[in-house]
This record gives sequence, C-alpha cells and structure tokens, in this order.
Amino acid sequence: MTFKIMIVDDEPANLRLLERLFRRDYQVITASSGAEALQLLNRHDVALLLTDQRMPGMTGIELLERAAAFRPHMVRIIMTGYTDVSALVEAINCGQVYKHVAKPWSNDELRVTVERAIEHYKANKSRHELEETNRRLSQRLQAMTRSVVRTIADALEAKDEYVYGHARRVSGYASAIARRLRLEIPVLEQISLAAFLHDIGKIGTPDQLLLKPSIFTEEERAVMQLHAERGARMIAGVPEMEEIAEFIRYHHEHYDGSGYPEGLAGEQIPLASRIILVADAYDAMTSPRPFRRAFTHEEAIEQLLESAGKQFDPEIVRAFCELTALAQIRRGIAHENWGGHLSPLPLHLELDALSFEELVEEIARDPALAASVLRAVNTKGQTVAPCLSIRAACLNLGDESLRELVQRMCSRERLDFDFTRLQEHSIRCAIAAELLAKRTKMIDMDEAYSLGLLHDMGEALLCTLFPEEMEHIIWMDETEARTEREVVAFGVDHAQVGQWLLEACGIQRELALTVQTHHDAMRINEPVALLLNVADVVASAANSSEIAALDQLGSDRLAMLRLSRADLAYVHERMTERTGEKLAGASV
Repeated sequence: MTFKIMIVDDEPANLRLLERLFRRDYQVITASSGAEALQLLNRHDVALLLTDQRMPGMTGIELLERAAAFRPHMVRIIMTGYTDVSALVEAINCGQVYKHVAKPWSNDELRVTVERAIEHYKANKSRHELEETNRRLSQRLQAMTRSVVRTIADALEAKDEYVYGHARRVSGYASAIARRLRLEIPVLEQISLAAFLHDIGKIGTPDQLLLKPSIFTEEERAVMQLHAERGARMIAGVPEMEEIAEFIRYHHEHYDGSGYPEGLAGEQIPLASRIILVADAYDAMTSPRPFRRAFTHEEAIEQLLESAGKQFDPEIVRAFCELTALAQIRRGIAHENWGGHLSPLPLHLELDALSFEELVEEIARDPALAASVLRAVNTKGQTVAPCLSIRAACLNLGDESLRELVQRMCSRERLDFDFTRLQEHSIRCAIAAELLAKRTKMIDMDEAYSLGLLHDMGEALLCTLFPEEMEHIIWMDETEARTEREVVAFGVDHAQVGQWLLEACGIQRELALTVQTHHDAMRINEPVALLLNVADVVASAANSSEIAALDQLGSDRLAMLRLSRADLAYVHERMTERTGEKLAGASV
C-alpha cells in the first residue's frame, strides 16, 4: 500500500527537493501555505504531514494544531531553522508534533525519520481500528442484551395491567433521585437500567400470586420475596451487568435491617438499591390495585417521610421530596391545570353566539376543553359506565352546565405558550383514529376520536407547567431521545402524564393505558394502543406517499390491525381533507 504524505513549505525549491526525495516510495502532495494545506487535507487521507515552521500567514505549529483536530491519527513532523524553541517544546509536549527536523536536513536521516513515522502511523491506525471494532461489538452486545432483558420485563408487565408501566416509571423516578444526588453519568445509567429490571425475577413467580387481587398470606409473601435473588441470578450471567445484578438483589433491603434477602442495614445496602426501593414504593403507592385505591402524591410522600430511617434511607427520601416537578404534575392533574384551553374560541367569540351544536364542535377541536368535559361527566357519579365520547359527554352535561364549564375554563389566564402545533396535530390524530376505527372495527369511532384528540394531553400539561423546558424539548425529532429528556427534566415522560390525566378524567384504565404505550410500536401488544400509534404516525406524515416508506410500521404490526399501507395512504388523504374542513370551521 502506498501512503500519502503532505509536504508544506513556502519556498518552491524546498518543495521540489523534498518531493523528489519521497515520490518513489510515497504519494506526495505539496502545498505552499498552511491555508492550502488545510484545503487539501479535507480531500486526502494523509498519513504524514511534513511542514516548515516559518511561513507567512500561518506557522507550521499553527497548521499542525488545526490539522490535528480533523486528522488525529496523521503523524506530524515539523522542520525548523529559526523557530521559537518554547513554542516547539510546547507543541511536542502536547502531542501535536511526532518529530522535529532541523534545517538544513540530511536526506538519509530525513528518509529514515519518515519511514519510522509511517510505521508509527500504521501501528496507531491498526490500534484505533481494533479499538473501534471492539467498541462497536461491545455496544452491539450491550444493545442486544438490554433488548432481551427489556423484552422479558415487558412480558412480565403484560401479565398484569395494574403494574403496566411500573418498570419505566420506577426507572424514571430512580434516575431523577440520582440526578438530585448529583451522581456521575455512568452511575446514573446503571441505576436507570437496574430500576427498569428490578422486578425481572418475578418472571418465575406463579401467576396466581402475581395476579392475586388481595393481600398475601405469610407463605405467599415468602414465595414472592424470592424474586429479588432470582432476578439477580438472571442478570449476573449477562456480560458487564454484575453490578446491576447486585443492585437488583438488594432493592428490598430496609435501612434499619428489617428487609430481605440478607437483612443488610444502612450503607451496607448499595446506594442504587436504596434509591430503587424509594422509587418502587412511591409508584406502588400511587398506582391502583384491585384491593385498594391509589394514594395521592401527598399521601405517598407522607408515608415515605414516616418510614424514613426505618424502611427508607432518609437522605434519599429527602431527595425524592425535592423533586418539585413531579409534585407540580400531580397537582396540575388534580386541579385541571392543563392550559385551560388550546383553541382560540374565547378570544374571538362570545359563548352566547354559539348554538349547542356549534359549541360541541368547538369542544371537539380543543383537547383541554374536551378533557374537562369528560372529567365533569365521569366524576359526578351519575354515569353507569365511564364515558369517552365527547358528544355523549356534552349531551350528558346539558346546554347550561356545558356553557358554565367552558366559560370557567376559558376565563383562566391565557398562557404565552403557542399550542397551535399541538392542537392541529391532535385534531389530525383524532380524525385518523376515527377513520382507522371505522376500517378495523376494533373500537367505537367516537371513543377512537377522543383518544386521538387527547393522546398528547400529557404534553399540554407539561407545556403549561414548564414552558421554558418544553420549548426546547418539543422540537426534538427522535421520540426516544425526547422521552429521555422529559424523564431527566420531570421524572416522567408526557405519555405517562397523559395516562394519569385520562384516569383523572374517569376513563377506563385499559383505554388510558393506550396513551402511555402508544409511542412504541414494537412493544405494543394491545390492538387499540397499536391503532392509536398508527393514527399518530399517519397524523405526523407530511403526505400519503410518505406512509409507504415508514419502516417503524412493520407488516406484522399492520397485520394485527388487518390494514395495508394502501389503507394508511387512504386514511391520510381523508384525514387531510377533514382536518382542513374542521379547522376552517373553527370560530374566527
């Protein structure tokens, strides 16, 4: 293999001499200035750069400094006659210069120096390629390993709707606590994964215990407690996850030594395990079970504080209590503080000027108003079953009560945050969901419309409470990266907040869960959640031809809904037409 070397000198005679010296053994590229050399380096993979120091415009050392930034493995030699010795010494110490050659040079010595420099380059390049290959293999192994264990965790959660999302929530809370404690990034990542996998040992627990709708007997509790050690054994055999296995093993140890499996106490328990215990307990308390209601945020915090120093590490409880974003989210849901309204209705039109039908149509364009109407109907104790149809809910309230509710919501202080994009996407998703429901007959069309309209209400709430943070998040293209940013900032992502919000509106838990899960098509096994995912994808597509190229919608996913890509293209076209009509009909 013939290597490329570059020679830089502002004296043409020197360039000719050096080119003749090396052109038999190497492919020689010449430049008469630093600027010209940088341009050529952008186009050529150069193994060695040999430059004069004293040149007008840019010195040799300055050239080597700039070249090192984008050709880090290139070997750099400088030729000096009258150079500043201190600058040269500094460049050598910083690794910017492999060798320096004094002028006038000896051809034989310079040839040997270049040969050794090329050998150095080959060794460096081989080592770098090996390191890069090992890094990619390690990343691939880690990704594959984590994908497998996450799939196992998902399969475990799928057994019991009451714990669905538990692993993700505990991971989010644990990560938020760890950040509050200012732990380093590698430790944070370990805690996040360990928290996600903390219950993986329950895969070997009998279903009759996992799904039991009442409190355990002592014997049953003993069987259930085996899951911590079982989970640790499962993970311990996975490469590079030994520490995570340890965190899982001890996540039920209590600060006062009363926990299991070994009765460790205080700082004998790994810090990660103590963090997971608090996060796990909070989520267990604030999630409903068949034998008890869910605690409010305030009630759960009170329980944590009461058990601090006994079951829980007081410092970790204190850190959790300082997660003000989580408290604000819970209060926002309780007090319907989700923006008041998203549509321009109150700014342009008096409510009295609208007929009842026109008012219902306005509400069906506004996710926040629709959520408030559903909440009013489903929590007043007069419905036989929870209502998810916006029109049915409006009829249930009646004209007078409906106008009073809308007036109250719209009289709230208007936010500066621009909800236009969110509202338009919600309407598109609602119409797409309705059309898909009509085609698949998997859910009532009115209910599908409501789910589509409300699917991003968690985002609306976060934008209401944290407008500055969300302004930087909502424009992120990658859903997974955006979700991670939300968890970092708030302890939960907007899909989880959306589930809580729908449950607060009295919507059945199985339908509220579709909002929590709808962003991840590959993990969805429930048809209605998948329908909502497809509606969201269709609503996000710029045109119907884009649908055919959507890789995330695999054939197996579409087969679950008995749909083809042609069906999706048709739904997109009809959705686009109806969205234009609906937005054109909005009050102006």
